[in-house]
Amino acid sequence: MSEPLRLLSVGAHPADIFDQSGGTMAHHVSRGDEVGCVVLTHGARVHDAVISAEMFHRDEVPEGSELEEMMKERSDVKVEEVRTACNILGVQDVLFFGADDAVLLVTPETVKRLARVLREKRPDIVLTHFPKEGDGLTNAHAVAGQIVMHAIGFANNVDPGDRNPPHRVAQVFYFGAGAARLRSTLWDSEGGYYNDVFIDITDVIDRKLASLDCLVSQGYSGAYARKRIETNDGAFGVAAGSAYAEGFISARAETHHYLPLTDLALKQARSSDHENINRYTYRLPTD
Repeated sequence: MSEPLRLLSVGAHPADIFDQSGGTMAHHVSRGDEVGCVVLTHGARVHDAVISAEMFHRDEVPEGSELEEMMKERSDVKVEEVRTACNILGVQDVLFFGADDAVLLVTPETVKRLARVLREKRPDIVLTHFPKEGDGLTNAHAVAGQIVMHAIGFANNVDPGDRNPPHRVAQVFYFGAGAARLRSTLWDSEGGYYNDVFIDITDVIDRKLASLDCLVSQGYSGAYARKRIETNDGAFGVAAGSAYAEGFISARAETHHYLPLTDLALKQARSSDHENINRYTYRLPTD
């Protein structure tokens, strides 16, 4: 592209905005594109070291008001972790909706709020969850993807009280992780979804690891971060012909003036089998 692009990553939970697309966002920031993020829920119930882990083994949890205060404190911790993680990737613009992650539903209020963000930020590309991830009904990631798609549709129209003009998003890329990986549940049998876009993030994989290490509150730091990168980004990398990659599912087909051919595809075609193997077997140091 000859002009800078605007990207917006929308996740259901705090970690979602970058653990599946952090390397991609880092690339676009480095290129001079505008990259922003929206976190729909506070995420205090999900994987949290106190609310999720410690409470699980107690005889009883604190009474309502005390528990709500604890959740507020934990959500504040997550906000700071996410801001620090995104800063490592070069992303400064992060908006937190703060919705309770107990039951995430498609509601007019959330859709309209996000649509207003879209009219204000005017992103060319939106990154978000696949709307049919898991069972497509109760899966919070899937619901988040559905909220985003409703908001994208509504952003095309005017909304009384919003002075920003309508905005049309050029392309949506769904996170590949959780939607087009290995089948592991009954709902995956609906499948057939596949990653048609891979972004080689080998050059920024150390920064993505550092960002995951910030998520101490939900146990993502340390060994888990390294395990996740090897099993997710490493597997995507093998499929893409690189050491590490992030996979995406594009929402719609694209039109080109010429047949598209990436630099990596041409490089692979002009390399021997051993050269290609050496390229994607590089492993991030675990120290």
